[in-house]
Amino acid sequence: MQALTDIFSHFCGQGSCFVVGGAALPVCQRCLGLYLGALLTAGWLAASGIWRRGLGSWSVFLVNELTLLAAMLGGAHVWDGPPVWKLTCGLWTGHVMLLWLVGGGGHLWRLSRPARPAQLPWRTGEKLQGLAAPLLLAGLAQIVPLLLPIGWAVWALAVAAGSVALAVAVGGATAALGTYLAVGVRRVRRRASLIRG
Repeated sequence: MQALTDIFSHFCGQGSCFVVGGAALPVCQRCLGLYLGALLTAGWLAASGIWRRGLGSWSVFLVNELTLLAAMLGGAHVWDGPPVWKLTCGLWTGHVMLLWLVGGGGHLWRLSRPARPAQLPWRTGEKLQGLAAPLLLAGLAQIVPLLLPIGWAVWALAVAAGSVALAVAVGGATAALGTYLAVGVRRVRRRASLIRG
């Protein structure tokens, strides 16, 4: 228990943690939401296959923007509400972060590979899922405190899995950005050599 708490102390202030079985979880309420949101979004993207489609539609993008702005009110302590609000802000942030990292990384990867098919638009059902996700996560935030008795180890494992999902998404997006930039540099050099003749 203590080892995991020590590891996450580098990423979380651990100021207001839920207590399960007499022990505080390794992250605060907001970070618990962050990692749970990332984990749930990763599961949704993998199960639905949406991760192959890249960035969502403008309506999904707009809802994600508004959701992230609302979460920032909590994250910036403009309105530091009850634990459920902190958890909701974290869930929204983890969801949007993972969705944009995966979608943006996929988009950059396709742009760096002209021979690959263009990004496919999200289908109607996928858009509806994307639009409903923030509401579902807000509902989940109401239920999580009731589920805490499941056990410290279960919640700690979920936090660890969510942090891995975020790390993989960051790594993938960074690799896609690096590939995109490298391809762009090669194209510029090729055009410059053609111009010089």
